[in-house]
Amino acid sequence: MYDLVVVGGGPGGYVAAIRGAQAGLKTALVEKEALGGTCLNKGCIPTKCLVHDVNLYDQSRKSRVLSGREHLQIDLDAAVNRKRQVVDRLVGGVASLLKKQRVEVFKGTAKLIEPGRIRVDGGQESSRTLEASWLILATGSRPSVPGFIDVDGYFVQTTDQALEATKVPRQVVIIGAGVIGMEMAGIYSRIGAGVSIVEMLPDILPGEDRDIRKVMTRELKKAKIRLHLGATVREVNGQHREVRFQDNKGEEQVLACDLVIVATGRSPVMTGLEAVEPGLDMEGPFIRVDAFQRSNLPGVYAIGDVVGGMMLAHKASAEAEVAVDHILGKKKRLNHRNIPRCVWGLTEIGAVGLSEEEAIEAGYVVKTGTFPVKASGAAQAMDSPQGMVKIVGQRETGEILGVHIIGPRATDLIAEAATTMSMEGAVEDLYETVKPHPTLSEAVMEAAMDWNTRAIHKTG
Repeated sequence: MYDLVVVGGGPGGYVAAIRGAQAGLKTALVEKEALGGTCLNKGCIPTKCLVHDVNLYDQSRKSRVLSGREHLQIDLDAAVNRKRQVVDRLVGGVASLLKKQRVEVFKGTAKLIEPGRIRVDGGQESSRTLEASWLILATGSRPSVPGFIDVDGYFVQTTDQALEATKVPRQVVIIGAGVIGMEMAGIYSRIGAGVSIVEMLPDILPGEDRDIRKVMTRELKKAKIRLHLGATVREVNGQHREVRFQDNKGEEQVLACDLVIVATGRSPVMTGLEAVEPGLDMEGPFIRVDAFQRSNLPGVYAIGDVVGGMMLAHKASAEAEVAVDHILGKKKRLNHRNIPRCVWGLTEIGAVGLSEEEAIEAGYVVKTGTFPVKASGAAQAMDSPQGMVKIVGQRETGEILGVHIIGPRATDLIAEAATTMSMEGAVEDLYETVKPHPTLSEAVMEAAMDWNTRAIHKTG
C-alpha cells in the first residue's frame, strides 16, 4: 500500500513523485516509456539542443569577422548524436533523483481501475496492482494529427521524428504556425532547407501579442520562409511528394516538398483511463480539475497536459507542487496568468500575462511601454539587434498585465517579469531596480521607463 502513486514520468509526474517522497509519503511512479516524458525525450530538450547547434552554424556562417565561413558545413549526424547524449544524461539524472528519494519506479502501462487502484501491465512484472491513498495522473500529451494525414515517419513526420533528421531536405512544408511550427521552421531554414508554412488561422502564434507577431513575421520573411495564412490543407500526397491546400482566396495551391512536418498541436493521452473515464468530469478532451488539481474522483488529482491550458513543462511541474501540497493539507494555488511561455524560433520569444488585445478585451484601461532591441548596447555588441520589449500595464495603478519580449535571450529575460508579477510588483519596479550594463536586461528596464514616458535610450 502506497501513500501516493503517480502515473507518468514527465516533468509533472516526476516532480510530483519527488515532492511527495520528500514529504515522507511512500511513493511510486509508473512510466510506460522513458523517464522525463515528451519534454525531455522528444520535445523541449532535444529541440533546444538542435536550436543551439543550428544557431551556432548560422551565426558563424553569417559572421563578418570569421574567415573561411563559406566552407562551413553542419554535421547533422553529430548534432543528433549530441542531442541523444544530452537526453540520455538527463534521463539518467531523473532516475538518480527518484532513486535517491526512494521512489519506486514501475515501467509499464498504468490502467486506473478505480480511485486508489492502479494496474501496471508490461512493467517489472507482467501485471501488478498498486494501491494508494492518493493518485496523481500526469499522462501528458501526444501530437495531434488531422485524420486525413498519414504520418509514416519518413515523408510525413511529427516532432517525434523530425528531431532525428540526419540530412538536409531541399523543401519542407510545415503544417501549423504555432510554437512547434515556428521552432521547426527556425531549425530547418538555418540548415539550408527551403521552408513553407501552411496555417489555417489568419496569423502566426495565436495568443501572442500583435506587435510580437509582427516582428516574428518580419523575421520569417527575411529568412525567405514562405507563409500561407488562412489556408486549409486538403491533401498530403506521399506518392507525388506534394501538399495541396486552399489559400485564403479560395484558390487551390500545390507545394512540392521532400518532407512534411505536422505541427497542428497536441492532444491529451487518456490511455489507461478508459475504465474510469465515464466517471471523470471532462472539459472537452481534458480532465476537469479544481484550483488544487483535484478531479471529481476522490483522491485522484491530475496535472500537466492532460488537464489542458498551456501545454508547458514548467506549468506541469508547478501544478505538481500544488497537487502534492494539497495532499499534505496546504492550500497553495497557482496563478496561471503568471506562467511564462517561450518560443525558440528564428529569434526567441518570452511572454507572460495578457497581450495588449487580451487586456483591453478583459476591460482594463491599458498603457504600454516599448523599447527596440536595436537600441540596446548589449544587443549591438552581440550583433543581434532584432526585436523589442513591450510592457502592458494598467493605466492608473501601474499593475503589470503582461510583458512580451522578442529578441536575443528573451526566454531568459522573461523570468524577471514573471517574478515581479508574482510578487504583485508594478511597472515601476521593473525600472527602479538598477540593471547591470551592458546587458540585455536594460531593454526591459527601458521599456518600463517608456511606459512612464521616461525612457533614456529609446529612439524613434
